[in-house]
Amino acid sequence: MTEKSANIMDNENKEKTSRLSTLNKRIATTAIFIAVGVVLSYLNPFAYFLLFGTKINPFVHFINSLTGVLIGLAFSCVAALGIAALRFVFGIGTIHAFHGGISGAIVVGTVAGILRKKAPKHVEFAALSEPIGTVFIGGTIAQLIAPIGGIEGILTYWGLFAASSVPGCIVGFLILKVLKRAGISWQDYFQ
Repeated sequence: MTEKSANIMDNENKEKTSRLSTLNKRIATTAIFIAVGVVLSYLNPFAYFLLFGTKINPFVHFINSLTGVLIGLAFSCVAALGIAALRFVFGIGTIHAFHGGISGAIVVGTVAGILRKKAPKHVEFAALSEPIGTVFIGGTIAQLIAPIGGIEGILTYWGLFAASSVPGCIVGFLILKVLKRAGISWQDYFQ
């Protein structure tokens, strides 16, 4: 084996190790965010309130904002699904946790992915897009699953989901800014 081919193989091994390290970091971070989302949903007495069969829980949307920006679309959706499933199983969430959380995660992850390519310095602003998915997509699905009236029903769901997702995404955005100042950003999870 020549020295040149040995260098090429060494570089390929380093690149593979770096990709695996990044993947492991994203998987571990996803698991941590699932645990934090469930704990914040249950242990915090101010975490949610019940209104029209929907638990208004800003902390889930706070997690969506963080995961969508930090670890990307796929892992953000896995985190949202994990939180929704565990909340539902433990009886601290409703069926609306699935479509409300996952739709918000999809939008944040997608917007963050676009901003990573187009405006990498402003990726944190993707956190503020979470209500688009949660309110309009998740709220519309809620009306299809458990209808309450006509057009006023969909507006009610949109209002309920907005009451949950808007404060959550604002807190998530602020935490992302604090993390960025502390030297933790999405770039730690993408190489």
